[in-house]
Amino acid sequence: MNIESIVVFQESAIPCFGVKARHIARLREAYPAAKVTWCRSQSSFLKALPKAQIALTWEFRQAWFGRASALRRIATPAAGRDFFPITPPPHVKVLHGTFHGPLMAETLLGLMLAFNRGIFEAYRRQLKGELWPRQQVYDNMRLLRGSHAVIVGFGHIGTAVGRLLKPFGVRVTGVRRTPQKGRPSWFGKEDELLTLERLDEVLPTADHLILVLPSDTGTDKLIDAVRLARLPKRAVVYNIGRGNCLDEAALAKALKSGALRGACLDVFAEEPLTKTSPLSKNLPGLVRLPHSSAFAETYLDWFLDEVIEWLDR
Repeated sequence: MNIESIVVFQESAIPCFGVKARHIARLREAYPAAKVTWCRSQSSFLKALPKAQIALTWEFRQAWFGRASALRRIATPAAGRDFFPITPPPHVKVLHGTFHGPLMAETLLGLMLAFNRGIFEAYRRQLKGELWPRQQVYDNMRLLRGSHAVIVGFGHIGTAVGRLLKPFGVRVTGVRRTPQKGRPSWFGKEDELLTLERLDEVLPTADHLILVLPSDTGTDKLIDAVRLARLPKRAVVYNIGRGNCLDEAALAKALKSGALRGACLDVFAEEPLTKTSPLSKNLPGLVRLPHSSAFAETYLDWFLDEVIEWLDR
């Protein structure tokens, strides 16, 4: 395809998600024969859309295909297909970002280390004015080394998480909806790949249940009260995928009763989180992030790496 027109509409209140002059300059350098249009508003994007062959955007609606006769490619940084659910015509291909794994894996590892090495507990007690809570911090300390992480959703992001955990001596079990051909090269003899049908049998051995699931593959409340009850009391639940997969009321009850050691959550069933959520309370062992696990200054640089490779290919 001879690329003649690229339209970019990627504005965001979060700075790392918003396109910058360096990104536009990079596209113009990569495709000097193409007109690259930087749109700062939805109205300017819609105005430019009829002549666009390539659209890089955070937003697209089904009705907009009617005004995009020249469009052949849409690229969005979003990993989830639910971000803007569309059914493109056959001649339009859609690229979703697959670069998030290393970014989100760092956040997940940070949560695991801070939780299991007593950092969250020490800070919580510092905020309460306690000056030397050694016994309380000790009571919350665990080693990552020798522990077992069950990663449900072993795709691009889940695999990146598992790879980052291995140097810390964590045993990894990856769980997928469909079988995977071959074991990752970085797996040790103790690591496993399982299909979703075997999730229940592995939950009682998990020190860390890590959820990296999409929302569009029948995952609603996959981790319900019954499955939470199969986890040992020492387990911590982490969710960096989508919030719909977790029964939030059941999780809140388990934390409040002490049936689980903790939960570190970046995503929720309804976002932004409101006071009506059962997870809005200051529950024992609960750590919340505001859907921020992929925040990084290089976010759109990595996205452009994928876009350029995709278009060149």
